[in-house]
Order: sequence, then C-alpha cells, then structure tokens
Amino acid sequence: GWQNWTTVTADVSLSAGTQTLTVYQDNAGWNVHYLQFASTASTTTTAPGSTTTAPTTTTTAGPGGSGSVANGGFESGSLSGWSCDSGTASVVTSPVHSGNYALAITPSASDDAQCSQVVSVQPSTTYTLTAWVQGNYAYLGDTGTGTSDTSTWTSSSTWAQLSTTFTTGPSTTSVTIWVHGWYSQGTVYVDDVGL
Repeated sequence: GWQNWTTVTADVSLSAGTQTLTVYQDNAGWNVHYLQFASTASTTTTAPGSTTTAPTTTTTAGPGGSGSVANGGFESGSLSGWSCDSGTASVVTSPVHSGNYALAITPSASDDAQCSQVVSVQPSTTYTLTAWVQGNYAYLGDTGTGTSDTSTWTSSSTWAQLSTTFTTGPSTTSVTIWVHGWYSQGTVYVDDVGL
C-alpha cells in the first residue's frame, strides 16, 4: 500500500571511472523514495614515488527529502528530528513543495528562527545538501564539517531549491545541517531537505 517502504540494499564492486545507474520498472505499483550511495573503506597500494588521492563518495538527495536527514520532508507532521529556536517553527499543510507538510519558520527582531539537525556522515566524503524554500532571506548551511563549512541563501516568492556542497574532514562522522530566515523578514517555508 501507499507509504509502505521497503529498503533494498545491494553491494556492488565498480571499476574506476564514471558509472551509470539505470532503474527499470518491470511492473506498475511502486515508487522509488530515494537512492543512497555509500563507499566502503578500501586499501590503495601505490608504487614508490607515486601519489594517490583518497577515494571520495558524493551523496545527493532525491525528491521528498532523503539521505541521512530525519524527517527532511516533514511528513511526520511534526518537528521530529529537528531542533528549532523556541517559538519560531511549526509544521504546516500549506504551502508545501511536495507531500502534505512543510516547515514554517518565522524570525523575530531578535531571532533568525534556526532549525538544525545533527546527521551522520562518512569522513573524507563530499556531500550535497539541498532544500526547497520559499520566502525572504531563506538560508541553508552546515557546520562542523571538519573542513570549510558552507551556506547559501535566496529570496523567492515561489519554491526555489537551495544547494550547497561540502567535504567532510578525515575524522568527521557527524555534521550539523541548518535552515533559518533573517531577522524580521517574514516567514520562510522549507521542504524536502536532503543530504
């Protein structure tokens, strides 16, 4: 039935270079909620005098919010998984980018209405953080990456996707992701946060 998700896991060995993943639908009645990729640790042997770059994995989100972000589409109907500045956030049924719910954050003169979440990550890995936002001065970012923290923002009266890419440090296993508005600039709506 609807929303009865099944996790399907497959381990594959790939040769170096660009890979193409094709998903074929052999019958009706199913949807892909998201795809998540992870690398396993590998040992690289190099000849004396040569150099090598540590392997990295890039992880991106699909529609509906995904990856390691809990409740990225706010489809629980609550702020579950998120830590928000007191009295500044709620889950609403309109407007939404997809699904039935979205986050509404309302900054005040003294508070930017930040909601954040600590997510698990792999060391030395490149991630793309995305979210759909609507409103003035909508911000998306990350802290604690172990390298250079990143952020981006936009002002839009319609849904617009924000995206920022970061690489974790060699010992980083968690990162804080966040969204917020700007002081007294009105309500910002957020949906489909993914990593």
